[in-house]
Amino acid sequence: MRPFQKNSSTSPPHTSQEQRLNALAQQYRDAIAINDYAAGKAVAEATLRLVPRNADVISSYALCLMRTGDYEKAYKTYKKLLQSQPLEQLPATMIDGLTEVCGWLNRPDEVRRFGLMSLEQGDRKFGSSQAYPLPTPRPPAFNPHNPEENAIAFTLFGSLVRYCESAVMNAKVSKALFPDWHCRFYLDDTVPQDVQQRLRDAGAKVIKVEGELHQNIPPLMWRFLVLDDPTVKRYLIRDADSLLSEREQAAVAAWLQSGYWYHHMRDYFTHTELLLAGMWGGCHNPNLPSIINQTREYLSQQDNHRRFVDQYFLRQHLWPTVRQSLLSHDDLFGFHQAHPFPSHAPIRWQTNKFHVGSNASYQLAGVASQKADGELQQWEVLDKQGNRLCQYATAVKNHEWRELMPFFLLDPILAGEWQLHNID
Repeated sequence: MRPFQKNSSTSPPHTSQEQRLNALAQQYRDAIAINDYAAGKAVAEATLRLVPRNADVISSYALCLMRTGDYEKAYKTYKKLLQSQPLEQLPATMIDGLTEVCGWLNRPDEVRRFGLMSLEQGDRKFGSSQAYPLPTPRPPAFNPHNPEENAIAFTLFGSLVRYCESAVMNAKVSKALFPDWHCRFYLDDTVPQDVQQRLRDAGAKVIKVEGELHQNIPPLMWRFLVLDDPTVKRYLIRDADSLLSEREQAAVAAWLQSGYWYHHMRDYFTHTELLLAGMWGGCHNPNLPSIINQTREYLSQQDNHRRFVDQYFLRQHLWPTVRQSLLSHDDLFGFHQAHPFPSHAPIRWQTNKFHVGSNASYQLAGVASQKADGELQQWEVLDKQGNRLCQYATAVKNHEWRELMPFFLLDPILAGEWQLHNID
C-alpha cells in the first residue's frame, strides 16, 4: 500500500484524513514486512472504510486475503477490481495476484489468461527500452570439453541452513546433471567456513565478493557478475535454495541446440516476472555494458534496495536485450513463443511440492533448548552411523529454536533415519 499523495484524486480533502491514511499505509507496510498478513488485512479493511474505491488499497486487501487462505474472496476481489478500470490504470502487481490466486484455486485456464496478460503488460512497458545488439545471429556452439567456459552461478550469503545446505546439494548433484558445467558461488564470509569448504570439496568455485563490490552491489545481484567474466561463454543463473533437476537439465540441453542466445523457464503459477532471477541463462555478449556499471546506474535511481531488486533490475536493464533471441520453456502461459518443457528422466526429488525454481525449504524444524531467549543454540544433523552431516546455530525463542530446513535433510530426520539434536 503506497503513501497517499496530497493532490491525488483518491486522497481525501482534509489534512487530518490524509495523515490518518498515511499512518495506515505505514502500518500496512510494517505488517507485510514481517509477513503478518492477518494484521495487514485488518489495516486494509480500516483503510477501505475511508477510501472504498482506491484501487491500490483494494489490491493490497486482496493480497492479504490470499495470503491468509481466503482464496475465493481474494479471487472475487481481484476480479471486481480488474473489471473496474483499464489494466494500465491498476496497480502493477494486481494481475500477478489474480494469476496466483487462480493457481491456488486450480483454475489453469484463468492462470494462463491472466498470467499472459501480466507478462504482455510487462513487455509493453519494458520491452521497448534500450537493447544492446547481439554479436551474431547465432551464438558460438556450446563447448562441452571445457567446463570452465560454462558456469552455473549462485549467490550465497548468511548462515541459514535453508540456503547453505541447498547450495552444497546443488554443487553435488550438478556433477551428474550438468557434467560439462562448473558451479560457482559468489559469497562473503557470512557463509560458515565449513560450508565454503564443502562447496570446494564438491568441485564448485568459491568467489569472494569483497571491497567496493561488496559495499555497492546487493547480494542478490552478485551472481550476475558472471556476465562480466569473458572466460565464461555460457552461464546459468540459479537460486541457491532451489535444486537443480532433470527437468531443467532437459530444458538447458534443448537451449544448447537451439541457436538462441538466451534461455528462460517458467514452471509455476507465480512465475509472471519477465525474467525470473534464478531461472535464466545466456551466452557472453561483449556488447552488454558492464553489469557493475549497470547496477550502479540502476541503484542510483532507486530510493532503497528493495527485496526484489534483482528482478526489478533484470526487467529494466536486461529484458530488452534478452527478448531479441530467447528460448523460453513454459507449459503455463505461452508467453513470447514459449516451448513446452522437453520430456525428461524422472526427477530425483521425491516431493509433490517440486517444480523448477521451487524453494527446497518449506517445512520448519526445531528442538527445545535450555538457553535463554536470544542466545544461539548450536545443533547438528547426524546420519545413521553417527557422522555429522552439518552443524548450525540458531537463536532461541520461547525456549526452542526453529528453522526452515530443506526437505532432503528433514525427511530422513522425520523417518528416524537421521538425528537432529542440540550441541550443549
